[in-house]
Amino acid sequence: MVKSVRFWVAAALLAALAFCLVIKYCIHSTKRSASESSQTISSSVPPSATETVSDNTFHEKEVSESSEEKENSHTQVSESDASVPFITEQKVNEITGKMQKAARYSSDLIGWIYIADSDIDYPIVQGTDDQYYLHRAPDGSYNQSGSIFLSYRCAADFSDVLNILYGHNMQSGMFGYIRNLRQREEFDKHRYGWLFTKEELYRIDFYALSVVSAYDAFYDIPADNSQWQETLKANSIYCTEPELNSEDSVLALSTCTYDYENARIVFIGKLIWKQKINP
Repeated sequence: MVKSVRFWVAAALLAALAFCLVIKYCIHSTKRSASESSQTISSSVPPSATETVSDNTFHEKEVSESSEEKENSHTQVSESDASVPFITEQKVNEITGKMQKAARYSSDLIGWIYIADSDIDYPIVQGTDDQYYLHRAPDGSYNQSGSIFLSYRCAADFSDVLNILYGHNMQSGMFGYIRNLRQREEFDKHRYGWLFTKEELYRIDFYALSVVSAYDAFYDIPADNSQWQETLKANSIYCTEPELNSEDSVLALSTCTYDYENARIVFIGKLIWKQKINP
């Protein structure tokens, strides 16, 4: 009887102890779940007001930088867009610097021609005939591509009424880009270029693209003013007919084309004086 009582007392104590342990575990689990739930909710809550202001400040900085980039982009587009009469001072200084370096190894260097949004960006030389620089670099070394050169019959300062530059119709480079101007869109996008001499900067207002014969009066320098203009008009692909007077100077970029035997394609523009170039 005594053993039986002891047994049931011990069983009751063990049951009570087990019950306490279960309750304690449940309470602990509940607290941990609540804590984890609180962390999960916190991570999905929108940022505080301070964080929002900071975030807005960041976006304002992005907008500010974006505006600046757009402004710079506009400048770059203007500088690299040959459809507008614009060139930056930075570009002028860059080309002037390149021209000064080129003059160190070429005594025949007389200028530089640059047309934005094209690969026409070259020094200009002038020889004693129109053959020497067909296959020579400005320093006189052999070069299959030759150089861009002014006809020996023209004044070296581009003061003649008609000034003709020659360059090869290369697949890439020299005056090869001129063939792209047969497309009206390309012609309209390349209405301006820039001629640098040793002392002057001129804008080139291009107005005509023509295919003429190498034996036309156009190449008879000095040519009769009215005669070569009529030749250009009669053989033009595009011609906007600008107003020209006896004091104007015209620059013509001439290269070979395959329209017919001895054909030449000519891109021609009026020279507009812009400024003196510091030596």
